[in-house]
Amino acid sequence: MFLGTTIEATVVRVVDGDTIRVRFSHLEPEKSLRILNLETEESNSGSNKLITPWGQQAKERAQQFFQPEDRVTLEYPGTEPVEVCQRRYQDNYGRPLILIHKQGVDYQETMIREGYSPYFNKYGNVAFVEYHHRYLQAERAAQQANVGIWNPVATNGAEVHNYAALGVWWNLRARLIDEFRQLKTQHQTLLNSRLDFETIVAKAKSHEQAVVFTELRSLRRITPTSARIEIGSVKQPFNLYIPDTESPDGQALVNLLHHRYFSTDDYPKRSYAYVTGQLRLFNKNPQITVYSASQVVDYPSTL
Repeated sequence: MFLGTTIEATVVRVVDGDTIRVRFSHLEPEKSLRILNLETEESNSGSNKLITPWGQQAKERAQQFFQPEDRVTLEYPGTEPVEVCQRRYQDNYGRPLILIHKQGVDYQETMIREGYSPYFNKYGNVAFVEYHHRYLQAERAAQQANVGIWNPVATNGAEVHNYAALGVWWNLRARLIDEFRQLKTQHQTLLNSRLDFETIVAKAKSHEQAVVFTELRSLRRITPTSARIEIGSVKQPFNLYIPDTESPDGQALVNLLHHRYFSTDDYPKRSYAYVTGQLRLFNKNPQITVYSASQVVDYPSTL
């Protein structure tokens, strides 16, 4: 039934429509999960996202689906041993990235089909093709039925998010990630800045050359003439260092990043690139120094 590595857990409580707290028998008392391929609207204060009536409905639907002390099956998006999956599949803040099932029922598919969430692939399509087709069909069914997020006037009184437009951007990002996954099967030396973070750290210690597939999130100034490109992850703090943003090469690189890669919901762009260079550690975090735009490309020409 399951295609990825699984582990059993006990539900503690529902935090939101896409976040559940569970208890493992062999780990700390409880842990918050980030459920893959779901993005329900917000129901809790303390976030910079808009709280919506349909976000509250999504939370209530999750509370109906998951009762405290329910036994659930967590499925990682890979087939490595459990201890490897626990280190490898974590979100920006260290929460496990998983799919969740209860008594054989796929929670992700349920929430997508009932219109509580789009098939959220901003960070990649679900890793298993069989699930991908099911989630696509579930989303189409919700759209055909005009339910939930696809009928925002009925659910929220007004349109909160343009999911159709966001989906175009998310699908671009998902396609780029799918291309990387395919390339990775042919070229094992390719690295992913999040999934292969442990390997990147090890290679940085010995100053090895590498090609890293990474999200390019934002530019942070260090000095008036130097900057760091961040990927937006606290848990996997890989970054790119630009030593001279004012040189012709540095200016060209910064221009490229802003026009081609740095994205917002209002101004979507590619977001992902392959970066080639020498890995090193700076303040214990791995980074590549980027001197010119030729090191940041859409497709790794060195393969």
